[in-house]
Amino acid sequence: MLSCDETRASLALHADAEIKDAALRDHLARCPACAAYYRRNRVIDRTLREELRWDVPSVLTAQLMAIALQSTHFSTAPRPRRWYVVTVYTLTAMVLAVSLAVAWTFGGSLVMQIGLGDALAWVFDTPAQWLAQVMQTQPGSQWVIEFALRVRDQLLWLLLAAILWALLDRSPRSALAPTE
Repeated sequence: MLSCDETRASLALHADAEIKDAALRDHLARCPACAAYYRRNRVIDRTLREELRWDVPSVLTAQLMAIALQSTHFSTAPRPRRWYVVTVYTLTAMVLAVSLAVAWTFGGSLVMQIGLGDALAWVFDTPAQWLAQVMQTQPGSQWVIEFALRVRDQLLWLLLAAILWALLDRSPRSALAPTE
């Protein structure tokens, strides 16, 4: 047996459809308040469905189709000339080089003034000391560490090659190509 709240929740799900649930039909037959609620909401639902339905004017449809068929070829912005692209890349590289030189000079003088040179030397020496300590305490790990040290240079070269490949793969080749 359904309560009035459960019945009204079920009716909200059925809206304008035929009620197939026997318990729901039975409750509507016995409860005049829920039956009135159902009739009132069916009228509101039908009215809203009729009022919210509208046909698209054929003139509007024709205009939209004409616009869609007319704009199949999207216009792109003209590509800059080759000399412009080369000039921009060259100036960017020069600004980057000058910026790095200034940063290197400023950073070097700052390191000397603050005394970070000793701290950096300790930071760079610490991994080597740790590896020596590991090799002393774990003699079996010596061949693994030596292998990693031998392979390190090759892996760094492979990393550099992968980075260069990615940069060249993303380069705007079409922008550097001669314009037609």
